Amino acid sequence: MTDRVSGVPILLTGASSGIGRALAFALAERGGRLAIAARRRTALDEVADQVESAGGIRPHVIEADLSRPGAAAALAGEATAALGTVRMLVNNAGAGMVAAQAATGDDDRARALFETNLWSPLALTRHLLPSLRAGGGLVVNVTSTLQAVPIPLLGYYGASKAALAHLTRTLRHELAGSGVSVLEIVPGATDTAARDLDLLPWRNGPMRTPPPVSPEAAATAIVKAIERNTRRRVYPATSLLPLEIPAFGRFIARLVTRRVDPLASEQAP
Repeated sequence: MTDRVSGVPILLTGASSGIGRALAFALAERGGRLAIAARRRTALDEVADQVESAGGIRPHVIEADLSRPGAAAALAGEATAALGTVRMLVNNAGAGMVAAQAATGDDDRARALFETNLWSPLALTRHLLPSLRAGGGLVVNVTSTLQAVPIPLLGYYGASKAALAHLTRTLRHELAGSGVSVLEIVPGATDTAARDLDLLPWRNGPMRTPPPVSPEAAATAIVKAIERNTRRRVYPATSLLPLEIPAFGRFIARLVTRRVDPLASEQAP
């Protein structure tokens, strides 16, 4: 059912690397008309050049730092001006950090993370909702398996994604009957440039974990979920365990806690 992508004006955030970059190619390959956004203009230009070289419609490039309050509203306006309207919003931009709550509290880094991971998706949805309603649109929110796995020092990221997941589900109920669909994407371990799990202060070396999936495989799964009009897609499927069996997520967190030195992070600036 490629008609859910072909010719559709799409705003994709976090498109300069990782899953977002792979998703830009996957959506363009299926005929999507993209506006891609991220902080790094040069990286976005490279993505746009490569999409065009591969025969896709060249994406509109919008430099945006979604960690700044007000940036999401500005991005919504720029994307609408570039595309004429927006029928699909993919809230993929995300920020991570390794930090102990006792040392970090609500400092600027923590607030910037929540601005990127939570407040900006909400703001973009709000500002683009009239366009989405008019065209039977779709909101895609990218959360994380860590919403159900309370790993020490990754609490800020996990909490922001848990909040986004909850709001995604309630948004689906609130928009029932409006013509706007809501899809939650829940990635598990993905082979991206910077994985916070790799940055934890491990005792005696990192734990063995299942090999991460590629961003390209994750992007393929996301596009299939869009085309099939599903409500939630967890990829890989093994990542369903902590979501459907919360005790399993807590068990994993206990195993990690035994191998991580949380006090090491409190010395960081």
